Amino acid sequence: MEILKAVENGGSLQVVESSSARFKYTWERLILIEVLNIKKNYNFSGIHKKGAVPGAAYLVMMIALLLVLYVVMLPEGEKLELMGEGGVALPGQGVPLENGRLLEPSHLLLSDSPGLMKPFLYDVTQRNLASVNLFSLEEQNYESVANNLNLESSVFKSDQVDFVFTVNDLNNLRDIKLLFFVIEGEGELVVKLNGAKILSGEVTNEMLPLTLPSSMIGDVNTLTFEVKRPSLFQFISSNEYVLKDVVLIKNYLVQNNYEARQFVLSNSELSDINHMSLLYRLNCMTVNENGRIRLMLNGKIVHDALSVCDAGITEVDFSLTDLIEGRNVLEFTVDAGQYVLENPIIEIDYTQQDYYRYYFIMEVPDIFEVVNGADVVLQARFTNDGYIKAGNFFVNGYPVNFDTNRDEFVTNLNGLIYEGQNVITVVPDTTFEMVTLDVFLA
Repeated sequence: MEILKAVENGGSLQVVESSSARFKYTWERLILIEVLNIKKNYNFSGIHKKGAVPGAAYLVMMIALLLVLYVVMLPEGEKLELMGEGGVALPGQGVPLENGRLLEPSHLLLSDSPGLMKPFLYDVTQRNLASVNLFSLEEQNYESVANNLNLESSVFKSDQVDFVFTVNDLNNLRDIKLLFFVIEGEGELVVKLNGAKILSGEVTNEMLPLTLPSSMIGDVNTLTFEVKRPSLFQFISSNEYVLKDVVLIKNYLVQNNYEARQFVLSNSELSDINHMSLLYRLNCMTVNENGRIRLMLNGKIVHDALSVCDAGITEVDFSLTDLIEGRNVLEFTVDAGQYVLENPIIEIDYTQQDYYRYYFIMEVPDIFEVVNGADVVLQARFTNDGYIKAGNFFVNGYPVNFDTNRDEFVTNLNGLIYEGQNVITVVPDTTFEMVTLDVFLA
């Protein structure tokens, strides 16, 4: 009725710029004009001729008819909003749909209110480096000496058997162990390495394997087995050993515990850098790793810590004072274990403002939900001002572009997330206000 009085008194409705608002205004004006005509031409006292339609009833019928036409002629988005079905997205907007509706969140991973966002002075640049494969492991090499070995000695004779073996990589040899099984044993067994006695006495299986002295091992070696003669007082007896599966177990250190990567910075780039960091995901190739990962930039330590396997994205910040013009060298070392630093990225910010960074954790149960069909959904809501909102979400370094004049952008992040910590970096191309930023399982 306030609107009706305003029109009657010569007031006017404010016209806004959007097409949907102009549509609303046009139809509201038609309804008001029709109401004023009915009010002018009909008597609302309740007195009417027989068979005539009362003015009040006619008014109600016309208003109802006009409202129905108003709803039918509304644009699709406005119609759905009016019917209480807001949040329904139209195809072609990069929005995951399920039966025409947005997927319902089941578990919230990230919720923030970023606020006003402005484009950087320069683009954020990322330089991809080759993956780094580091390992320092022991490798066992089995060498058969004899399948069966029978040694016998008496007052009149003594058996002695020599075996020759080689060591191919003496520098990386950790140790050599001698292993065999005693089937029968009587008397004293003597084992020599390169002529030096390393075992003497009654030998049982519990005493084995026997580690050969490292200082006595060369490139070519001789292993000697013999049984000592019985004493003269035991001239009618003999000593005997029956050995089975005589083998040498050679343990070598196999390692690639050092790799280096390079990147080049010009003088102008170096002067404009505001922030630089290294992003990578550490993948452990064996279980129960406890090695230490060390990173050096131009000879200075920037990261030195125990390995944390499958912990998501690791970010190592660089000090700008450690950077130099020209070639910069990143050195990676490990003292134990086997690791792959997957898809390392040098991320450089040439602006005078910080990144818009947002972190969230994917737990093991969350990963199971994704494997079983759940979606990891990013949903950003903007101020509904009709202007273009454009930029990129860098999800763990992978760009996801958005360019929309809607108040909402939703996309699927499956395939871009990892177990553990994940990071989303927002790089705007236009100025806009992001009301909310949510990541959830749907």
